[in-house]
Amino acid sequence: MPDRAIDTASGAASVDRLELEGVCVSDLTRDELFGRLRDALERRTQLCLGFCNANMLLKALCMPAYAAALRGLLLVSDGIGIDLCSGLFRGRFFRQNLNGTDLVPAFLSAETAPRTLYLLGAKPGIAAAAARNIALLTPQHRVVGVRHGYFSAEETGAVIAEINAASPDILLVALGNPAQEMFIAENAHRIDARLLMGIGALLDYTAGAAIRAPVAFRLVRLEWLFRLLREPRRLGRRYTVDIVAFAVMILRLRLASLARSRPIRAADAR
Repeated sequence: MPDRAIDTASGAASVDRLELEGVCVSDLTRDELFGRLRDALERRTQLCLGFCNANMLLKALCMPAYAAALRGLLLVSDGIGIDLCSGLFRGRFFRQNLNGTDLVPAFLSAETAPRTLYLLGAKPGIAAAAARNIALLTPQHRVVGVRHGYFSAEETGAVIAEINAASPDILLVALGNPAQEMFIAENAHRIDARLLMGIGALLDYTAGAAIRAPVAFRLVRLEWLFRLLREPRRLGRRYTVDIVAFAVMILRLRLASLARSRPIRAADAR
């Protein structure tokens, strides 16, 4: 098993970050993150990675157990919501948007050393289809195992045994949030992989079961709007009600932090 030397935002004082209610999102560039991923692979340490968007942060702020789980992961910024949050609290945006749908395939393409992968999650058949396309897109790597994401808590031990039997360098977990980050945080110490990443819908995209937004939407950071237009029933609440709840909560936290930092005047001290 790789050494349990997890790289987290809170463990690297030199890394600038957004920290909100104990959840830390590191301000890294793509090259800096790739360097950390390669370092974990080469040194045989374990790095757990999450892509933090507004929806994930909202859930963490509402669920203490989820926030605690995220403290065991290196989190990077994903999406305009988390960027606006950074601007509000830090006075500046993140240097780069590091969404997992683009970043993970880019890392696999850039990584010339052969690596082994295990794909966990999505509906039955999706991971296998994604594995076939990964073999075409990045033939230097090898998918050594796949499993769909529909398993009970009682089956978790058997799932982990399957992963360890395959002994992958990289475990990609596509269970959606908060399930994928909770799975990683709770089980990383039992898993023989060096990189564990929560990747959301990436397997669906890689398998061709879901369609990415056109480049024009992505360039202006409106991929969320494209997804909402395609799946209004499934994503309607996330991109309407939850966005409003996120904005209200973030503004409330910001006002509270300003109040705490306000200098105490002589009149207030009496």
